[in-house]
Amino acid sequence: MEFESEKILLNHVLAQKKESFDVEDNIIIPDIKPDVLSIVNSCGNVYVYKKEINNGKLKLDGGVQIDVMYLADDEKNNLRAVHSNLDFSKNIDIDGIDNCSDFSCSLKIKNIEPKILNGRKVSLKVSFDANVTIFFNEEKEYIKSVADTSNIQMISNTIKINSMTGCGETISSAKDTINVNDNLADILSTNMFVKNKEVKISYNKVLSKADVVVNILYITEDEQVKTVKTEIPVMGFIDIAGISDNEICDTDYEFRNINIKPNNVEDHSIYVETELLIKCKSYATKEINLIQDLYSPDNDIVINQDSVSVIENKNIMTDLQCIKEKISIPELKDNLVYDINVTPNIVKQNNMNNSISYECELQVTILYQSSITNRIETKSQTIDFSKEVECLEINKNSVVNTMIEPETIEFSCSGNNVLDLNVNINFTIDSCNNSIVDMVSNIKAENSEQSDRGYSLVIYYVKSGDTLWKIAKKFRSTIDEIAQINGIENVDKINRGDQLFIPRYVSGKI
Repeated sequence: MEFESEKILLNHVLAQKKESFDVEDNIIIPDIKPDVLSIVNSCGNVYVYKKEINNGKLKLDGGVQIDVMYLADDEKNNLRAVHSNLDFSKNIDIDGIDNCSDFSCSLKIKNIEPKILNGRKVSLKVSFDANVTIFFNEEKEYIKSVADTSNIQMISNTIKINSMTGCGETISSAKDTINVNDNLADILSTNMFVKNKEVKISYNKVLSKADVVVNILYITEDEQVKTVKTEIPVMGFIDIAGISDNEICDTDYEFRNINIKPNNVEDHSIYVETELLIKCKSYATKEINLIQDLYSPDNDIVINQDSVSVIENKNIMTDLQCIKEKISIPELKDNLVYDINVTPNIVKQNNMNNSISYECELQVTILYQSSITNRIETKSQTIDFSKEVECLEINKNSVVNTMIEPETIEFSCSGNNVLDLNVNINFTIDSCNNSIVDMVSNIKAENSEQSDRGYSLVIYYVKSGDTLWKIAKKFRSTIDEIAQINGIENVDKINRGDQLFIPRYVSGKI
């Protein structure tokens, strides 16, 4: 028997895991800086320079760039900061993972806890959340059609699946010199994130573009606290052979290292440099024809089917959530709010039919001038919010990865010591459905062992679970013949107990 086969790359999500871990270390205050009296605030930016699978574990090697703002133990209690890079190496156990597995991993700082050990030493505990998704990719050859169907009865089904067509990565750097036009005394804190992500496909390449947002809080020689912000465009070309314009691009941005330092005093500027790893996987939506069953009235046919996992309804979408909040700060002096850091977190996610609901929190840290202490103080507040996003083809069993990041942060003081906060949170939702389908891997035709020849007629009473296909295959007849002789108009509708005349024909004769 002649048939046509096709090779296709099949993908499915093997496992998902969320794991929290801590990194602890001590920071020694440099000799050029005064002792620590009290800690005002701390923040950090995480970067990962190596990810690999080894012995059933996912290993992450990276670091976190830490800024600890403190009041100096001197006569004026000046505001200063100490900076450090804490390295870490973490192994995450995941069932079923091996060295050939494909994976994605996002890492986020959950909390930073500084503690004064003495005037020259501060201990740090940094808590992380890691979200890991493991993929299994397999090339499969299946039979999609039979060349000669003149004596073959066959049913098939066409389905749409998502097949990964390629992947690639590139490294892009972002550099800038930020002029501050002040006599810079110290950098107090930095906050970095990526926004305005977009991709374009052309000539077997994916053009990836985004902006690295850098917010810097610094203090001048005359003890004035100021902020400066810049957006550095980054771009990278990723080669993926054979990619087409209508494919879905799953793109990730990861900081690999971060370097922020003041230039010479005379320059009145800050140098910013970071390196990003941009990774992209492309998925095509393909229609494939699956043979569900076949038989021949003339010959015995044996088919081999394999149950395989596939991805369907792959989709990447974005949505914005605007949060407006009035925060009372009774001890606020002269409306002096210097900086605000926000960290959005998903507390609970619930997949429903055609939508996803989220319960989230926004952790807000406000740096302001206090009328009580006449110093910079911090106020922390958690804002709870919920969101529902409409996503077609989503169901309770869908695989969904959601990343939320701040897009814009705006604030102003409206008087009466009230802060008006306006934050846009960007939701990036990557979803798909895992499905199990049967693919025919081999068809073998053999001569029939039947010894009877010519016409025969069987009277059959329909049983529970019967279909015309099952009945026709059982008696080596055809659906059309059974429908014609019994006057059946709708071949998909037969009732239990119906009496049917089944024509049996052998060697193509009735």
